[in-house]
Amino acid sequence: MEEAGAIADRIRNRVATTHFPHGKSQPLGRVTISIGVSTFSAIVNTAETIVAAADRALYQAKSEGKDRTVFYRD
Repeated sequence: MEEAGAIADRIRNRVATTHFPHGKSQPLGRVTISIGVSTFSAIVNTAETIVAAADRALYQAKSEGKDRTVFYRD
């Protein structure tokens, strides 16, 4: 999880600091992303459940204010 978080934050920071055409028209004046992270566990043990868990974490990140990384915890 620690390494996944570091990679996710690196990607998120790179997007936030990249100049995109029309980026100024975005709500924060730049393009940002949110990332949901999940890993294999006793409950999250198939490709489908890993993706679903990461998706839940992504929507949690968006509801908490966007431009962040959230980890799924079972």
